[in-house]
Amino acid sequence: MRQTLDNRLARATRAELPRDLTALRHRALLRARAAVSALLRQCSGRLHPGGALAGALALGEAAAVELAAIADGAELRHRDEAGLAHDHLGVEEAFAERVQSMMRQYHEGREVDPVNASPAELLGACLAGGAGNPPDRSPGEAGTAD
Repeated sequence: MRQTLDNRLARATRAELPRDLTALRHRALLRARAAVSALLRQCSGRLHPGGALAGALALGEAAAVELAAIADGAELRHRDEAGLAHDHLGVEEAFAERVQSMMRQYHEGREVDPVNASPAELLGACLAGGAGNPPDRSPGEAGTAD
């Protein structure tokens, strides 16, 4: 009898967790894109206004529009966080380490590729106080010596 009760309790506990995390992951991705875009917008005057920045800002704007359409409120965010609590453990730390690594590189003189930089690279440059390519160089000349 004890084992039957334990099995029922285990099934009930599993039933509370969402079986399909696709929607939760999608909303989390949209929130991340919107947040990165908001940070990039704050320091867009310091970054080279190339296609990469325009693309990252457009991606974030599209994410914000989609979130607004689903009424993304605090309660939904809280439920999503609870549902994703054990999904991809360590991802946040890995992303933070990657952005910190990029921040160091940009702080040490690496220049932003205004055409091909990812939103994460732009974020690293932004947080490092990066200014992108100097105005007297074209993107193809960024790595050449004067």
